[in-house]
Amino acid sequence: MNTNNYLQTSYSHYLQGGGEMGRLTRELDWSENVLGDPEGWSQSLLTTISIMLNSRFPMFLWWGPELIQFYNDAYRPNLGNNGKHPTALGQRGEECWPEIWPIIKPLIDQVMADGESTWSEDQLIPIYRNNKLENVYWTFSYSKVVDETGKPAGVLVMGNETTDKIKSYNSIKDAKKELEFAIEAADLGTWELNPKTNKFIGNERLKDWFGLSGNEEIDLERAIDMIAYEDRDNLIDAVQKAMAKGSDGNFNIIYTIKNPNDDFKRIVEATGRALFDKEGNVYQFSGILQDVTEEYKLQLRKDEFISVASHELKTPITSLNASMQILQKLVKTDKASDKIAMFVNMASNNLNKLLSLLDDLLNVTKIQQGQLALKVTRFDLVELIRDSCEHIHPGDHELILQGDNELMIYADARCIDQVMVNLLNNAIKYSPQSKRIEITVTNNGQDATVSIRDFGIGIDPEKLPYLFDRYYRVDALGHQFSGLGLGLYISSEIINKHKGKINVSSTLGSGSDFRFTIPINCTLLA
Repeated sequence: MNTNNYLQTSYSHYLQGGGEMGRLTRELDWSENVLGDPEGWSQSLLTTISIMLNSRFPMFLWWGPELIQFYNDAYRPNLGNNGKHPTALGQRGEECWPEIWPIIKPLIDQVMADGESTWSEDQLIPIYRNNKLENVYWTFSYSKVVDETGKPAGVLVMGNETTDKIKSYNSIKDAKKELEFAIEAADLGTWELNPKTNKFIGNERLKDWFGLSGNEEIDLERAIDMIAYEDRDNLIDAVQKAMAKGSDGNFNIIYTIKNPNDDFKRIVEATGRALFDKEGNVYQFSGILQDVTEEYKLQLRKDEFISVASHELKTPITSLNASMQILQKLVKTDKASDKIAMFVNMASNNLNKLLSLLDDLLNVTKIQQGQLALKVTRFDLVELIRDSCEHIHPGDHELILQGDNELMIYADARCIDQVMVNLLNNAIKYSPQSKRIEITVTNNGQDATVSIRDFGIGIDPEKLPYLFDRYYRVDALGHQFSGLGLGLYISSEIINKHKGKINVSSTLGSGSDFRFTIPINCTLLA
């Protein structure tokens, strides 16, 4: 009786406490298990279970040849709400984990055989829980537990589930990829300046813009050397202000980069923010760089257009006003003067110039608003070109029409006439010394092609890609020519509206050849 009490006492205090799993371990009928009643368990098993049950770190034990299982409350959540718990307690390992046994059994055998512990970090081991097979990540170690003879008798698992950590990491990684994709799609450069070292890092696009290479940090001074001289002081001042104590940290400036590798001048807008610690010291300064070269050039063209438009509109209005003042005096003093007809003609010419400029402005508005509608009729293209030549008053220039003598087409006659007038006026304007202009009309049965060839000053090859842009004006070889820079843009839009093509070839000093092609039958555009 005393012996039984001693045995009862000798093992029961090892199973005390341990929360839910301690209670379940004590209540389980171990007589039906291969391990038998706890009173027959070895000292090493009881000691290990006692340590495990009273630990707040997730622990799991396999014991004996059948790898009978024990685990504590901290490990309990890893088994899910439905599935393996509580049947996993006292169960054979192979019966409990059929879905992952091929993965974990070799680890168990390795520990039992040579006694070396294992370590796995954030390893994916799917398990069945919550009524489904889940992808679960684990960080864990397998360690041997020896019995009284000093031989391995069990494997103790200490570890934790890291699924939430991996999911968070993957979410951050995906968000980073999305951000990088957005930055790539938006053609942005990114940069981060280290306030302590005065060096910065940038993405590949930024380094390409600055003509830099390598993945190492870049000296700020080295990058500043790539900036246009006139912008350097402003940039340095803006950086210093953003990083100064008491600053709001905002940084925004536009400057020009001069890439030494290709001499290309790129206008960029830098936007960033400096972050400060509690003492007001800057610890991070980062932002983005956006290429605004085209936007800046367009703004310059707009500014130039406003200046040119003001001048172009003022000139005929001033002349028209002067002519009308003279006419008013002549009517009062000399009604029969032959000068009246001359000033009336001058006033009429200036009025026509003014109307033409206003028509260009109205046409641009229609094009931008999608209101340029075609009125398609059938007409003789060659005859229309003859009429256009007569209406533009070529002066001393000789307009030579060659090619087809007649070509009936379906198109908008008014619009094609406007294209011809624009191209012919350009040819006359840009060939002040050469008086010969060749107009050639050909067709291939499906398309009509018109070429306007002059032998004037020609166009700089660098300016050819921009000729049909809105507000773009060509000034070459020191010549200054009138116009709003809208004629070629309007002509291009008209030809495009006809499903045709317009292009130009030119040699500086030898003239230009403007050529447009449109379908002969444009009835589908009506």
